[in-house]
Order: sequence, then C-alpha cells, then structure tokens
Amino acid sequence: MNIWQNTQRAAYSIRFVRSASTQTAAQAFQVTENVTTEPRPYSEIPRPGKLEFIRAFMPGGEFHDASIVDFAMAMRKRYGDIFIMPGVFGRKDWVTTFSPKDIAMVFRNEGNWPNRETFGSLTYFRTHKRPDVYGDMLGLVSAQSEAWGKMRSALNPIFMQPKGLKSYYEPLSDINNEFIERIKEVRDSKTLEVPENFMEEISRLIFDSLSLVAFDRQMGLLRKNRDNPDALTLFKQSKEALRYVFELDVQPSMWKVFPTPTYRKMMRLLDESLTVAQKLLKETQDLLEKRRLAGETINSNSMLERMMEVDPKMAMIMSLDILFAGVDATSNLLSAVLLCLAKNPEKQAKLREELLKIMPTKDTALNEETMKDMPYLRAVIKEALRYYPNGLGNLRACPSDVVLSGYNVPKDSTVVLGSNVLFQDNNYYPQAEEFLPERWLRDAETGKKIPVNAFTYLPFGFGPRMCIGKRLVDLEVETSVAKVIRNFQVEFNYDASRPYKTFFIMEAAIPFRFKFTDLDY
Repeated sequence: MNIWQNTQRAAYSIRFVRSASTQTAAQAFQVTENVTTEPRPYSEIPRPGKLEFIRAFMPGGEFHDASIVDFAMAMRKRYGDIFIMPGVFGRKDWVTTFSPKDIAMVFRNEGNWPNRETFGSLTYFRTHKRPDVYGDMLGLVSAQSEAWGKMRSALNPIFMQPKGLKSYYEPLSDINNEFIERIKEVRDSKTLEVPENFMEEISRLIFDSLSLVAFDRQMGLLRKNRDNPDALTLFKQSKEALRYVFELDVQPSMWKVFPTPTYRKMMRLLDESLTVAQKLLKETQDLLEKRRLAGETINSNSMLERMMEVDPKMAMIMSLDILFAGVDATSNLLSAVLLCLAKNPEKQAKLREELLKIMPTKDTALNEETMKDMPYLRAVIKEALRYYPNGLGNLRACPSDVVLSGYNVPKDSTVVLGSNVLFQDNNYYPQAEEFLPERWLRDAETGKKIPVNAFTYLPFGFGPRMCIGKRLVDLEVETSVAKVIRNFQVEFNYDASRPYKTFFIMEAAIPFRFKFTDLDY
C-alpha cells in the first residue's frame, strides 16, 4: 500500500522489521521512496449511511445488543480495512482502520501531546456538573493538549517506573492469599467447582488490589469486609460506568440533545462515586496523620502519598479513574488467563513447572526478586491478551492531514485504530485460533523470536498516551496467576466457544464455573 503525507506526491512504503517486544518503535521502520498516485478524497472512504447505522443498533437491528467489535468486524468484511463509523447526534465521524501501516502512520504523527476523542458524558460531568471539584484538572481520560501533558508528566514517575511498585508486592500477595481461601470457601465440596457468579469474586479481588493504590488501604471486599458500604458503592459503580459510556458515547445516543434516562443515571453515578471517593481519601489521610503523630512508620513511597504530594486534587481524580478504568478490564484479563490455562492443560503444566522453581512451597513469598524471572508466566498473560482481545483498539485525533489506505484524512479527524481485531488474523498471527504462549518466547535452538508486527499488538496502546496503569495491571495479574496455578489444578468442563461479549470492553458471557483441585505439593 502506498502512503502519502500531506500534499507530497512522493510517498513512503513502510516495511516492519522488528519484534514488538525487542526493539523500539523507531526501529520498526525501514523507509524507501516510491512513486504513487494522488490520494483519494475523504468523501470516498466506504461507510454505512447514518440512518442505516442508527437502525443497526436499535431493537430488531443487525447489531442490537451486539458489541462494537462485532460491528467493526462485520464492516471490515463488507468494506475492507478502512471505513467510516458515521457521526450521529453530535458525535463526529470515526475513521476506522485495521491496516498496521495506517496504525503506524497515525501513531508516528500524534506528537508529544496526543489527542483523542474523549468520552463526552464523563467530560461533560467534570466540566459542567462539577467544575467546583475538577476545575481545569479533568484527569488523563478527559484532558487534552498541554493540560494532559502536564498531568501525565507528573504521574509518569509514579506509575511507569518499576520502583514505584516495590511496596505493593507484600500486600498484593496477602490479598491473593485471601483469594485462595475464598476459592476454597465457595467451591462445591464434591465437584470442586465454584458457583456461577465466580466472576464477581474475581472482580472483588481486583477491586481490593487496585484500592491499595487508589486509597492506600485494603478494603476487605473479598473476605474480611464483604459488606463495606463505601467499597460496595464504588465496586458496583465501576462496573456500571463503562456500560453507560458505551451507550452514551459509542452507540448512537441523543443525550446531547435532551437528558436521556441513561444520561441521568450516568450523572447520578458520577456524583455519588465522587462523594464516596472524597470521603475515603479524607479517612485515609486522617488515619495516616494519626499514625504519624503516634510515631508509626508510614509508607511514604505509596503511589497515593506521592500523588498527594504533587496535588491532592490529582490524587482524588486518579483514585476514581484507576477503579473505573481498571476493575472490569483487569478482572476480564485474569478470567481469560485462567480460562486459557484450564482449556490447555499442557500449557498450565509448563507454567507450573516454571513456578515451582520460584515457589517451592505454596506460601513462598512473592517479591521483586522472586518475580523477576518468569518468562513463561508473562508469555501466558501476553497470549491471553491476544487470544481474547479486550475491546476494539485505540482512539486518536489526527493533528495534521494524513493519508490512510490511500484516502486523505483531514486534520482533527477521529481515527479508531482497530489493532485488537488483528489478533485473530492468521495473516499476522499464524495459528491464531490456538493458544500458544511460545510465540512470545525465544526459540531454544536459534535464540530468535517469531517476528511480530509491532503495530498489530497494542493492548495497552502506544506512545505518550499508552495506558498509564500497565505496570500495575502486569503486577496484579502475574501475582494472581502465580498464586492460583501454584495452589490448584484449574479445569473448565463447559463450552467456552464464546465466553465473552464486548461492548466498550469485553465482559463475561458465560458462568465461569472453574474446577479448582488442590495440589498436594
């Protein structure tokens, strides 16, 4: 495919030459000059009509109660690697592309302060409903340009450096020990299967884990304090918020024209969660101050404490965003890893072999030292992210004109980079239908990895605006999988052909009745 930049008539064909896990983005390209034809106008990009798009999501429509991923994959079959998801009811057109060259082109031209279309309902709440709290600090999800850049620069040293996670190994290990005990409590004594609502237990585990960062405390929602009212409020709202975002800001919605029922629910939810978060943060700070006055040693290295030192308002905003963005997504990832291992017992055995070297006993402490050398564990998680893609991809706004798949896309256009759909494409991932953690490891004989196009594997995004919680998610999921697989043989004896459905992010579509058999060593 020939690619034009701006008005130049010379173009560049981009050849990807590196594995996503071993080289930098700049090394991903070798550029050679070619001659090409004039790019086609934006108006010629294939698209469904606006009325057709609206009807498709209405009751009786082709995509009613279907996911945005199902819709995008159907459009890819219909139109090819690029099409427009038409803007309706105040939302702009979304140019949607599945071409790795297009994805690379957009990321290479995003600049130091990448813009993306925000979730309008969330931004509206922060700018119009509660400006008294948020002011000019809208959070990483809603902020743009310099305001986003300043906040991200302040948060990067706290979230993106491994040393910031050191203090969480022990408490995360303790919470996961509680999870092991919870599994034993809820599973059937004869079948050893957990009940149909086990996904809630996984979500409670993740909520308790993320609350360590968000509020610098263990909420106990998993076992010790299951009815904690404040924690339960945030737990339930973190799950509802993303569904409301999908209905208001992705699907056709008229909330910008008049206050729809979902819009009113969303505004109420955001207001209530803000009140609870403010209360919890005040309690945490009061407790810490009391401990300081009593002469106790305080963990000043905690992420919350470091955020509070920079700006208490920023700490409050991030505490909520951590839960809203992290609970469902991380819970789904953990369930996906367990499902992949349950359905592939030979891979589970291989992982356990690695874990036994690090954890000779079930209660071996997990810390920075013991967890630094687990290549197969990390390959398992990476492959689970590929095998069960979480959502469609990334959103970006083009800061300048760009040519994608031979079409001119003007400045400020919103582009959906559908890289996650490529995870299931055999053209990019041979044997894509198989769960193969080995594809991410070096070959024992050659020492080489299978080449992977860097811009087909972006589960956490790319560039300056990649997910700031990536390291935190890695640590939590690695700890949980290590603990579970070291303690149990995991099985799933039911149909798992379509275990998830995807709206904004994926969610469980079947009961996860795992069988957990205790290991006797």
